[in-house]
Amino acid sequence: MIDQVRALILEQGLQEMAEQILHHLHECIYVEPTAARTHLLGASRLGGNPDLPAGWSYPVFHDEPLVFIGQLNLEEIQSIGVPNELPQRGLLYFFYEAVEQSVYGELADRDGWRVLFYEGDFSALTPVPYPGDDPHGTLPANNLHFSKGLSLHMEAISVPDSCKAAYYDRFLSAFAKINGSYAWNHQILGHPHNIQGDVFEEIDSFRNVESGGPYTLLLQVDTDETNLKIMWGDVGTIYFVIANDDLRAKRFNQTYFSYQCC
Repeated sequence: MIDQVRALILEQGLQEMAEQILHHLHECIYVEPTAARTHLLGASRLGGNPDLPAGWSYPVFHDEPLVFIGQLNLEEIQSIGVPNELPQRGLLYFFYEAVEQSVYGELADRDGWRVLFYEGDFSALTPVPYPGDDPHGTLPANNLHFSKGLSLHMEAISVPDSCKAAYYDRFLSAFAKINGSYAWNHQILGHPHNIQGDVFEEIDSFRNVESGGPYTLLLQVDTDETNLKIMWGDVGTIYFVIANDDLRAKRFNQTYFSYQCC
């Protein structure tokens, strides 16, 4: 795929940008949801019900249950072949205050999102429905298809005036086609698809640090009214991000969050 990008750079006459573009490419996993017909215990999914072990409490925020965003089976993730520091097996669960969408990532509201990790016996898991009575508390269940791709850190690229038409009008759309990205920017690993500025820099701002991280994008969920029946603000995206030191220590309770929209 890198060779295809190199060829596209030449085709569009962007040789003077080649070093920048190639440097800011990051391998990632694109996520394509499809409506689930059956519940596969322990499988990766967006929406539906989480498969929780006995004795776990469903996470809440201000006495209201969080919405289950999805779960990732890490063996499925590792089989895609994108280098990462995630555990080799287990389940990651993602929850967010998606009913009111009043939490944007400030650490004072940290209980407004949750990432849980389980690496025990999957036979001990049970689907747990949303315990609240809000009709928007459960997203439609979707099975997931994963594919290896390339994310581009576009904010880090300086585009000369002489290249703007070729880069913005032709290169980016052609890059998306050869890259295999989908209509929805659901993504794992790589660099986030930013809307309002660099997500990793925003996490630094929430933490009140400079040049924090390095970070890993655990999950990015785009507005998806087709599969998930959800819009984040004004056609936005939510991001779950962890510092690599916390990732290596499996401190998923230290995951950060960002919510961006147009």
